Amino acid sequence: YGQGTVANSDSIIDSDAALAKTVPARLHFIPFDAGVTAIAEMRSGSLQAISGVGNPPVVGAIGTNTGVDVVLAQSFDADALIVPASVTSARQLAGKTVGVLVGSSEDYELRGWLALEGLTKSVKVDGFASEQAVAAAYLAGAVQGGYVQAGPEAQLTAKGGHPLIDAEQIAKLGIPGLNVVAVAQSVVRSDPALVQKYVCAEVQATRLFTGPQAAKYLTQSAKVQGVPGNLIVSATRNYPFIPLSQQLYWLGSTPNDTSSPIVKAYVQTGHFLVGQGRLTTAPTAAVLATHIDSSFVKNALAGGCSS
Repeated sequence: YGQGTVANSDSIIDSDAALAKTVPARLHFIPFDAGVTAIAEMRSGSLQAISGVGNPPVVGAIGTNTGVDVVLAQSFDADALIVPASVTSARQLAGKTVGVLVGSSEDYELRGWLALEGLTKSVKVDGFASEQAVAAAYLAGAVQGGYVQAGPEAQLTAKGGHPLIDAEQIAKLGIPGLNVVAVAQSVVRSDPALVQKYVCAEVQATRLFTGPQAAKYLTQSAKVQGVPGNLIVSATRNYPFIPLSQQLYWLGSTPNDTSSPIVKAYVQTGHFLVGQGRLTTAPTAAVLATHIDSSFVKNALAGGCSS
């Protein structure tokens, strides 16, 4: 899972021994900075589950025949398009350049939104190796907008920038970037009971860090997140997590549901990856749907977890 000021269900499991013991396996948690790297580790057999992985790594994995199944929808991205105070509408971006983390969920979201606004040809999108590099380019005047989150976003707003639109708003327009829990398909097939226990722990962890004792569990997770406890509570509470009540909406409630929002989002992401030259052919909706397994979270939400 990712470290930093925003905790998630896996960091709660990692920091709570009693909850970790409900999963009948030896759990070893490691941090990752990029979903593509984590997927590569899963392909090699080093990882069996990834927490918080975005659209492009998952769709890229499916498109290259890496066995991975999505079992939980965790959050939207928290990025926003930061622009100067003088820019107050999308049409004012015409003729300008905006920066984004290249090949990422954010890249997919930004380009998708620009297409919805009819700005694909009139706005140049520059890809950078990090969001910090995007912020530096914005401050240097090399780009006139930056699609960034957290530290870089605060840095640019402190210099007079403001958010024109954010990832959650873009998701509601039909271009959702979803961070999910993905499990190696080999484990799903060979030991579904173990995967069920893991998803049950994920659901319980989500209830803990969003419930009345959230501050306790978030502060407890600060050590494994690698940050001071006083930073993690507010940052996590303000992050756009997907509520448990919306799991079956995003993932679909029936097997191989090609009409679910996540499959539609992954179809769009596949075309984005083809355009980026990262896939030769976009996976079909039917193929993508076979990699979405909502049965575990459906069972957990229906009370199918032991006390």
